[in-house]
Amino acid sequence: MPSNGLSFILLAGLILGVVFLLQWVWRRPLSKGATLDEIPEPGESVVTAKSLMIPEEATLFNLIKLVAQDHLLVLGKLPILHVISVADQDEEARKALMRTIQPVRLDVVLVHPGTLQTKTVVKFRKNGQEVQRPEKRDQVVDTVLKAAGITVIVLHLNQTYSVEHLTALLGFAEDE
Repeated sequence: MPSNGLSFILLAGLILGVVFLLQWVWRRPLSKGATLDEIPEPGESVVTAKSLMIPEEATLFNLIKLVAQDHLLVLGKLPILHVISVADQDEEARKALMRTIQPVRLDVVLVHPGTLQTKTVVKFRKNGQEVQRPEKRDQVVDTVLKAAGITVIVLHLNQTYSVEHLTALLGFAEDE
């Protein structure tokens, strides 16, 4: 009987040792040599420049920059995770939220030059996108931005905006 108890303890120790060894191997970062071997040969890849915005977005961006550059920093096409951070005691809920919003890029971000805090996000709505049925991800993004104290303004790409109208929309209109 004593040898059965001893062999059981040795077997359990061996299994735990193998489990810890496998976790160590899987969690260990790859060496630089291992990652460099996976890069394709330069002749196999074709790299081209990609347009950051469509012409309608660029026109609105330039108009926003004209209106806001004296008051705020104007940045374009930032990932949402550069603008907000998410903390939650429920780690699974936080991860689910992060997976939902991670691919989102904000069209225009207006940042206070002193505090470097985001004040306003301007979203461009394309011609086919109507307000009737917003996408679930858009609703989550709007909720997250609102919770962070960031104002969201939607501009339509098919609409023409004057400097005065855009100044009022962005909240820079001077009281007379």
